[in-house]
This record gives sequence, structure tokens and C-alpha cells, in this order.
Amino acid sequence: MNDTPQVSRIVRTAIFVSDLEKSVRFYREALGYREVYANGVLEHKVGHALIGVPEDSVIRYEIVKADELNFGMVGLFEAKPSPPSFRRENRGANLGEGCMVFFATDIHAVRDRIVELGGEVVCEPQLLAVHTLRQLEMTCRDPDGMMINIIERPTENWNADVVQ
Repeated sequence: MNDTPQVSRIVRTAIFVSDLEKSVRFYREALGYREVYANGVLEHKVGHALIGVPEDSVIRYEIVKADELNFGMVGLFEAKPSPPSFRRENRGANLGEGCMVFFATDIHAVRDRIVELGGEVVCEPQLLAVHTLRQLEMTCRDPDGMMINIIERPTENWNADVVQ
């Protein structure tokens, strides 16, 4: 008998942003998260407690998704007054920091849109070769510094194993 509780695949990532409109535009136009799952003002005090902001904070949010599935969504939350910024020591990874990973069919076009919409390229597209896998990858940051990894892969291979 297995006592380990069942856990679903990731439902969404929640990101605190400094400018909700700018971030929504970035995720919609640079990464294709055009559908809105939910948006508005978070008024329930339990919501404030769950995300760790004072009860008197005003929290506007928009949860965006790329397709009809309610998994893999990106929740963008703007709290006023703003919580403290995550302290980054360098352009690369930092302890405790997350990185979202996305597939794209044209990494160079996505890279250009990321820069156009206020993102920062950390690593330009590079060929990664691991075992028999060969793919272009890049790393960037969104307008608030969230690290994002883009992997070029045809859509028919988006459900294939990453390492072969």
C-alpha cells in the first residue's frame, strides 16, 4: 500500500509583478498566453494570507493560459504596496529562484519578441547536445526578472521526453 498522496501536474505558477499590464502584455505577446482564466482584484483576506501580503494590500491579478487546458497557467499578481524585490546577485541563477521552461517552434522569433516587450536575454539561443538530443535553447528574464528557459521544438514533439 502506497501512503504517498497524489499530486497533479503543475496547475500554475504565481509571479509577483510590478506592473500588471506590462506583464500581461509580455506573457500574451511574447509567449502566447492569450487566454484569460481569471482576473480582477483579490479581496478575500485568506487570499492575502496565502500569498503572504498584508491584509490591507490591494492585489490585482490576471491568470493567463496558452490553450483550453487549465494546467500550466501563469498567474500574475500586482500587490500595492509592493512586496520587496527578490535580490539577484548576478545575471544567472540564484539560490531559491525559479525558472519556467517553455517549448517554442521558432526560438529566434520568440527571442526578438521577448526583447521587444521588455525582457532581458541571459543566454542567446545555443545548441544543447545531451545524449542523442540536440536542440536550441535560450534563457531570458521577464520584465520583473523571472527566469525563463525557451527550448525550440516542433509542436508534434512537445509531449516527447526531453532527454532521450
